[in-house]
Amino acid sequence: MCFIIGGPTASGKSKLALWLAHHVDGEIINADSLQLYKSIPILTASPDNAELAQTRHHLFGIYHDDQKSTVQDWTQLAQSTIDNVIKRQKTPIIVGGTGMYLNALIQGLSPMPNISDEIKKSVRALQSNLSKEDFYEEVIKHDPIIKNHLHQNDSQRLGRALEVMLQTGQSIKSFQGKSQPLIKQIKKFIVVMPEKDRLYNLINARVIRMLDEGVVQEVQALKQKVTLDAPVCKAIGVREIWQYLAKEISKEEMISLLQQTTRQYAKRQMTWFKNQVNDAVVITNPFDSNQINQLVRGKSAGFTLEKTAS
Repeated sequence: MCFIIGGPTASGKSKLALWLAHHVDGEIINADSLQLYKSIPILTASPDNAELAQTRHHLFGIYHDDQKSTVQDWTQLAQSTIDNVIKRQKTPIIVGGTGMYLNALIQGLSPMPNISDEIKKSVRALQSNLSKEDFYEEVIKHDPIIKNHLHQNDSQRLGRALEVMLQTGQSIKSFQGKSQPLIKQIKKFIVVMPEKDRLYNLINARVIRMLDEGVVQEVQALKQKVTLDAPVCKAIGVREIWQYLAKEISKEEMISLLQQTTRQYAKRQMTWFKNQVNDAVVITNPFDSNQINQLVRGKSAGFTLEKTAS
């Protein structure tokens, strides 16, 4: 049996996961696409040494800066890790805010063909040499079926679509819709969903705390190794701190932008969980012992996710 904990950034998922791990003899498995990277633990709010010492953690800080974080790769790693945790008679606790990862784990992924390294390399070269608009047109020329399914800004999926077409001669759409759940025994899907104003206050406070912990120096070290188009730089906050280091904005502007972009990201996450997740136990405050005790006793905390169109 697995527990899954999802929710927006800064909501308290990690605290809840640690608390739960102590009560169910659990181990924590990362489901956050940016916490996979080892270079930016402060910026991504990855577990610190004190948290890591409390229980075993998996899939944190395992990627290098230029490694792409794909749903397919993560699900393979997660499934293998879950199996190993269960074999050792521990309870897997999957925690993160990347909805696509959690959805893939529950709903499964459509089987995709293996792509040769030569084709992967040629597609990456084409993407780097063309504008977004021109690359989109190139992909549509090869695979017109996906025209109304992918946006020109979705570079990762467009690249994958072109790879599949070049490898197989078939549209990526012909491989989709055949998914199977990767885990079938879920004890509970828990969504941490604080009231919006409280969440925004938590986000604002986290930004200040990250600055105190050295997040600017962390990004400065990253800046010396990679360019802004590296996969690791998709992390919320990299671009804003990068601008500050380049003296394009002031420290006050950087702080304001960090807080704003993180709140916007959290809002998108909240919308995703409200619209995509059914039958979840909702915790509005992971610091509330009453809600946690109800969770451990197997009772709902008494809240439901209200669907939203926004």
